[in-house]
Amino acid sequence: MENYLFLGKKKKVWFTISIALFVIGIVFLVIWKLPLGIDFKGGAQMDLSFDQQVGETDLRQKVSQYPDVKGLVVSKTDQSVMTMRMLPITDDQHKVIIKKLGEDFGTVTERQYQLVGPSVSRDITRKAIIAVILASVFIILYLAYAFRAVTYPVSSWRFGVVAVVALLHDLVITAGVFAILAHFFHFEVDASFITALLTVMGFSVHDTIVVFDRVRENLLKHKGENVGFETIADMSLSQTLNRSLATSLTVIFTLTALTILGGASIRGFVVTLLVGIAIGTYSSVFTATPLLVVWQNRISRNGKHI
Repeated sequence: MENYLFLGKKKKVWFTISIALFVIGIVFLVIWKLPLGIDFKGGAQMDLSFDQQVGETDLRQKVSQYPDVKGLVVSKTDQSVMTMRMLPITDDQHKVIIKKLGEDFGTVTERQYQLVGPSVSRDITRKAIIAVILASVFIILYLAYAFRAVTYPVSSWRFGVVAVVALLHDLVITAGVFAILAHFFHFEVDASFITALLTVMGFSVHDTIVVFDRVRENLLKHKGENVGFETIADMSLSQTLNRSLATSLTVIFTLTALTILGGASIRGFVVTLLVGIAIGTYSSVFTATPLLVVWQNRISRNGKHI
């Protein structure tokens, strides 16, 4: 009996973890949903400058207590201008907010005030969905072409399909974890969240391709030898694990530092990246490759080559 380091009976463990995380992500997405921010709901935007030094955190904490302010997002445009975005307010509420800002922070100059519609966010969402679909198609086509030298026992296009399945697994879990964190820490979905998910796609596919490329090399190297596909896949995981972990951990450590020390305005974006890259690293090794092996084993048992 083969003595596998990562595969064999251990596949059940990896699949159990993946399925559990996937189900948890789906459950909390259904229960708590993703809280949409002003980019998706529309609202009011004020660009302000202050005579005295005002920090983002102080401004956010104070203004969020105003009775008319809901869904507040504060960001620093430059050294002297703060941008506040919130859910829609009336003209009277706008005047009250400016008055209270003057009372709390001294002289305030409103450089710009405008109502922001949700149409831009709808366009961003539509383009993001199209980007995910196109990226998935191109991944399958690219891997099918790049692995065209692999004709037996695994069809080259199967690598691409499995990479896309692992990618969608990563996105769902990342969104689910974000829904949990948003519920407790009041994160909101904005344009940066979409950007983070697209970035996670890139990291996830990159790690998966690193492993699959080693599988391809070992298949060609041991072509004609009596070496099973699962053995080659397990060997490939052993050879690429250190590289995958080293590459991802450097990014994870940096994002962890940014989560702790970075400003509140970027925390949601950074946390999304952190969760997505961590999950993507796991799935590249312990989801994508075992899934490819299970698919291939099923095809081999049926006596087919697809």
